[in-house]
Amino acid sequence: MITLNVIEDQICGSYGETPFAVEYTKEVYDIMQQHAVMAEQVETIEEYNKIIEDFAKLTIVDYTKTIGTKCQHIHVNTAGEFFLKNNGVVSSIPMPQALVDRIFESIDKDLSFDPLVKMWTRWLRNPVLRRKMKQGHGQDFCNRFFNFVNMQYVHPKHKEDLMENHGLSEEAASKRATMYQMKITHEGLLNGYKVSREILHKFNSETGEQENRYKRTFNIDTGEIDGEGLPEHVEDRLFEPAMMGSGGDAFYCEGPNGYANPGHFIKVGCTHRLDDWSKVNVNDTISCVKGLHVGGLIYINCYSGEIHNIFVDPMHIGAVPDDTDGAIRCKQYFVHSSLVGVNGSIYHSSTYAAMTDAEWDDMRAKAVEEKSDTKVQCDKEVAELNAL
Repeated sequence: MITLNVIEDQICGSYGETPFAVEYTKEVYDIMQQHAVMAEQVETIEEYNKIIEDFAKLTIVDYTKTIGTKCQHIHVNTAGEFFLKNNGVVSSIPMPQALVDRIFESIDKDLSFDPLVKMWTRWLRNPVLRRKMKQGHGQDFCNRFFNFVNMQYVHPKHKEDLMENHGLSEEAASKRATMYQMKITHEGLLNGYKVSREILHKFNSETGEQENRYKRTFNIDTGEIDGEGLPEHVEDRLFEPAMMGSGGDAFYCEGPNGYANPGHFIKVGCTHRLDDWSKVNVNDTISCVKGLHVGGLIYINCYSGEIHNIFVDPMHIGAVPDDTDGAIRCKQYFVHSSLVGVNGSIYHSSTYAAMTDAEWDDMRAKAVEEKSDTKVQCDKEVAELNAL
């Protein structure tokens, strides 16, 4: 049986047990209507199956045409490869299939894929990517990154709730509880996670000894603990990396409540960065080496400690290792909140994106200036840099 409905600018319905939705045109709708009538009139199962087979071909979405009408920043070549296009300049680096599939999924669900395109633009700004492209393994780096972005996670509590309180089977509950392990902001930043531990002691310069950073308060009547003495806002609390602690290369913690000198401190509302790419191991085949580590939902289940929400600009990612704990190594990230306390301020992704955009403007200007001496050889690369 074939059912048809026109909803706004789409033809929706089903054939057999398969649902579909395609862009409405009168020509396509009329042909589908003819197949629906024929399916009602056939006398043999063979004839019916042939009509269903032919109808299925009409439901195949021409993604190339759809993308061309919905986004002016994507170019599709004759080989079916997808490229970023900006100001008339087409990038030389094709989008990996994992990203293209994610764009197709967004089209199927009638979602904007602008954040994906913006993320790809930021990724193309990555100096490590350009270095790896020249070494012959840049495409592998791209594939690793977007396979990482597409990693999915089955939320155990959500799955349990669906099974126990909504009567879903384990298979159905798992499907409903499956989500992408990292979010993508409207500006194309990654929204990941970082595991840390709180620094509960501080140095007393008068006594020369360590003392509790926070003082407990007690009920004078019962003697019971009233509070742990924690600051009202999480920005006033201090953390360090869960695994390395004060080991490894020192990094800057910059912001209104940050520090002038590099150390091993993590604070909400601050940008954390290494001062040079040499402090990030960019070898994708090894793990647990130098660099700032950020991950997704899989990653935070591998370690114990406090969990922070992180913004990462893809241009700061140096490696996507082979292991399965869902961590990447980067040069810089921003901590916008924590699960252990209440923020005193709201940190918008657009603010951090604007800051990294300004950083890119400086990087691009320097790169174009460096290539000016070999202008003939580098004209195309300079044009690409200016278009990002």
